[in-house]
Amino acid sequence: MRTLRKSFVKYFLELLIVAFGVFLGIEVSEYKSEKKMKENVTESLNLITKELQSNSLRLEKSINYHQNIKEGFDSIRKNISIESAYLPYFSNTVFRHNSIPNWNGLGVPGIEDIAFESAKIGGIFQELDIEKIKLISNAYKKLHANTELGRSLTTKLIGLDSDTKILDVIGIFELLTNDVLMTEKHLKKDMDKTINQLIQVNR
Repeated sequence: MRTLRKSFVKYFLELLIVAFGVFLGIEVSEYKSEKKMKENVTESLNLITKELQSNSLRLEKSINYHQNIKEGFDSIRKNISIESAYLPYFSNTVFRHNSIPNWNGLGVPGIEDIAFESAKIGGIFQELDIEKIKLISNAYKKLHANTELGRSLTTKLIGLDSDTKILDVIGIFELLTNDVLMTEKHLKKDMDKTINQLIQVNR
């Protein structure tokens, strides 16, 4: 009877040790997994912040460029009469858009979003609170909207044909030097505000 009791105690203790070892292993694994996820979240937020900073610099360059284009365009625009505005664009000698000083294309910047897309694919957003998700998503949403605005203008410029009037081209450049420029300035302020908020929460 004593032998049986000793064997039972022995096996019970061994089972307890094994169970504790399994439990400890699970806890350590979960701890490492949680620690790794926190590191990934921190790294992703850092990369997103740097990416937004890069996009902000692109916007700044674009704003400066479009400001220069606006000055050149406005100086030419004021000398175009109402009668001339209805002349066919391709056969006219009054206004050619490539004669605008410093003209080097529409210059609406594309955006970098690799860090943002990687964070979405990697499940990083599942670890963030709703306010951070909204902050980041809204920033990229606005950047994409600005890029789409640039694409629409590019489509208009590429679509010029024999029926295009000077007035049509003037309309494109008024959009570029007013609406797009104003949008970029507002967007730049939003980007810088978002970047500062991300730097604060990620310290």
